[in-house]
Amino acid sequence: MIKKTLSWLLRLLGPALLVLFLLNADLGRLWATLRGALLWPIILSLLLMPPFVIIKAWRWARLLREMGVALDLPTACALYTVGLFYGATTPGQAGDLLKAVYLRDRGQPLAPALLSVILDRLFDLLVMAALATVGIFALGQLLPSRELQTALVIGMSLGMVVLTVVLVAHAPRQWVLTKALPRLVPKLTSKLEHWNSQFGGLALRPGPLVALSAASLVSAGFTFLRLWLLFLALGLDRVPLYVVVGSSALISVLQVLPISIAGVGVRDAVLIAILRTYGYSAEEAITLSALFLLLNIEHILLGFSVSFWYPIGKG
Repeated sequence: MIKKTLSWLLRLLGPALLVLFLLNADLGRLWATLRGALLWPIILSLLLMPPFVIIKAWRWARLLREMGVALDLPTACALYTVGLFYGATTPGQAGDLLKAVYLRDRGQPLAPALLSVILDRLFDLLVMAALATVGIFALGQLLPSRELQTALVIGMSLGMVVLTVVLVAHAPRQWVLTKALPRLVPKLTSKLEHWNSQFGGLALRPGPLVALSAASLVSAGFTFLRLWLLFLALGLDRVPLYVVVGSSALISVLQVLPISIAGVGVRDAVLIAILRTYGYSAEEAITLSALFLLLNIEHILLGFSVSFWYPIGKG
C-alpha cells in the first residue's frame, strides 16, 4: 500500500512542478503570448501526424516480421495510433505496451509481441538519447560540473546500448534469460525458459537493422520538424536548431520516466531552463510547452477514436 502511494506521489511530481510554474507566472503575459502565436505553423505541425505514424508503424511491422509475425501496414498504423493514445495517458508511457495485448488477441504469442513493442521503443530511445546529449550540455548552467554532464551522457547511452544488445542479440539474450535471471529469481525459471524459446526467432541481421535504424532517424526527423514549427509559431527564432533538437530529444527521454503524465511539468522545466539562456521568459516557455502538449492531445484524440474500431479483447 505504501509502495503504491509513493509511486503515485512520484507521478504527481510533474503536475506539481507545472502548478508551481503557473503560480509564479504572469498569467496576462502568458495569455498574450498564446494569442500572438502564428496559426499556420501549428496547423502544419498537426497535419504532419499521419506520415509520422506511418513510418513508425512500418518499423514496428518490420520488427514483427523478423520475429515471424505478419502484420499488414494499415492494421499496424491503426494499432500504433491506439498505442499513442494509451502511451500519452499513462505515466512513463507504459500504456504503449498494450499493443502487445492487441496482437495476442489476434492469435499471436504474447512474449514476442511484447518484445517487439519494447524494441520499437528502444530504437526511438537510442536516437533520442544520442541527440539528448545536446540538451544536457545546453542545460550545463544547471549542473554542478562538466564531469556530471559527461557522466549523464555516457551512462544514458551505455544503458540503452547494453539493453538493446541484450534484447536483440541471440547469445546475450539467451544468457540473461537462461542463466542470469534464473539465479536471481529461481521461481521464474520455467517462465523465463518459455520466453527464451519464443524469442528464439529474433536475431536482427545487418540489412533489417539498417532499415529499422533508418526508419528511426526519419521518424525522429518528423518529430523535430513538428516541434520546430511550434518554436516558429511563437517567434522563438533566437534558439539555434541544434538546441531545439537537443532539448526536444531530452524531453522525450525524460517523459519515459514515471514522474509525470504526458510530460506535464517535466517538459516545462526543461524548456524554461533552456529558453531563459536565450533571453526568453518563463511565460513563453510555458506557452511553448502547451503547444507541445497540443500534439499529445492530437495523439490522444485520434488514438481514442481509432480504439473504438480496435477494442481490447476482440480479435
